[in-house]
Amino acid sequence: MPEENKHDLAAVDRNLLIQAAHSARIDIEPCTCSDPKWPFRLAGKSGIRGHWNPLINDGDALRLAVVMGRMERLGVAIHIVEPFDGDTGPYTYVGAERFGEHTMYHHADPFGATRRAIVEAAAEIGRRS
Repeated sequence: MPEENKHDLAAVDRNLLIQAAHSARIDIEPCTCSDPKWPFRLAGKSGIRGHWNPLINDGDALRLAVVMGRMERLGVAIHIVEPFDGDTGPYTYVGAERFGEHTMYHHADPFGATRRAIVEAAAEIGRRS
């Protein structure tokens, strides 16, 4: 991938994280560490316990899904599908009752696909609400 596309992708992911956090009313701020995997931290937190990135951290993604599912008038369902028909590859489906669905194909990383589907669903809820 060309270097400029990596930076564009990182910007897209940062915006996605901002939208997801806003949607879930999670207060984040730029992280002061130099690790690009952690562009944000929970507001007022420091050190590794403060890092927040549900695109790479299973715990952050699960907390995001639970918060979104418990919010008023929102239902969130997560399905991890391994089709038997051979017509499609394995995928993760995240549906939010009022805001549509997001499907991510696993390829070699079902955990990453699930995290991304959760974040994209949360960001979409934020865009539409």
